[in-house]
Amino acid sequence: MGDWEIKESEEQINRDIERAEEYQQITARATAIGANKYELSTGLTIAARYADKLRRVAMVSLGKVVPREIIIRDVAELNRLLYDELVNKMKVDKLDVIRIVVDVYYDERERKLKFENLRVNRYYTEERVKAILDENEAKIRTLEEENSRLKQEINSLQNELKRIKETLGKIAAELEAIK
Repeated sequence: MGDWEIKESEEQINRDIERAEEYQQITARATAIGANKYELSTGLTIAARYADKLRRVAMVSLGKVVPREIIIRDVAELNRLLYDELVNKMKVDKLDVIRIVVDVYYDERERKLKFENLRVNRYYTEERVKAILDENEAKIRTLEEENSRLKQEINSLQNELKRIKETLGKIAAELEAIK
């Protein structure tokens, strides 16, 4: 996982612009939700390609409203934040399938894209789901056994406490009798 790298060369950006124009012909991946406000979605993509996909979707969706340099600059910053979220926090593998959805607002005064309500959906293969279930079932069994053992220990301690109370009651009665 540590060998991920975000590269944004001029060649990549030009290639992204060409592909963004192709995407524009085929499908829109954005929903207008207000004045200068959109919801961007990468659709399903492998994690290793999220940065390119998000940049392309932003260029297609915002290209007629927001200058290209601003899109590239601000999406690159979002991609850096996403990298930390995906790799360090969520522990997403490069070949995992994900979908990124984010609301974006273009602030014309500040000449900046403002991102909010970021959602990352991670999709698992059937084999991975089964492995997770098996792993959790084993943990559940272990916890159930521990729970049973602790209940027995509690019962044993309660019985011991009852015997101690009875003994103290007898001692208190004997002390009363001696007075």
